[in-house]
Amino acid sequence: MTQTDQYLLDLAVSGDADSFGRLVERWQSRVFGFILRYTGDREDARDLTQDTFAKAYQNLGRLSDPTSFPAWVYKIALNECRMRFRRSKRSKQVDLDEDREAFGIEVDERTPETAYRQTELRRVFEAVFEELPGEQRAVIVMKEYQGLKFREIAEILDVPLSTVKSRLYLGLKALKVLVERSYDLSVE
Repeated sequence: MTQTDQYLLDLAVSGDADSFGRLVERWQSRVFGFILRYTGDREDARDLTQDTFAKAYQNLGRLSDPTSFPAWVYKIALNECRMRFRRSKRSKQVDLDEDREAFGIEVDERTPETAYRQTELRRVFEAVFEELPGEQRAVIVMKEYQGLKFREIAEILDVPLSTVKSRLYLGLKALKVLVERSYDLSVE
């Protein structure tokens, strides 16, 4: 029998640490994937994922609606990422070679030219993705890579639905322009 998040949360709030551990197992890979894409650094993502769940456990009593657990955890993760960036004032590039499938990039290496173009495009994408404002980058990661719904993203970011849609549209548009400027897509 699969236990719902709400059931596990109820047990965890009443002191059952194992129930919270099952929630962590259920959500850890998704939260890690989000943080990895946001920060671009595997070690930071591991640390921030641990920090996220530690903070969630410490603040379980503050979660007023157990059905909003996923949004609440993503919000904690995003806040942890933002605090890390503020402290470090740096951003690292994402190595898409390490996580190609998660980014939805298929490399066609049938010919040396194709392999070169794919590698070059990936390098350009990694660089320009970091140039996007953090708000746009966060929405793109949540929507395109995590598969969250606009409503869920709005709840996580605590902004109106229209703001989420606008950030996604503007972020994707800016990303396209940045990639086109950095990489000649007309070369075949």
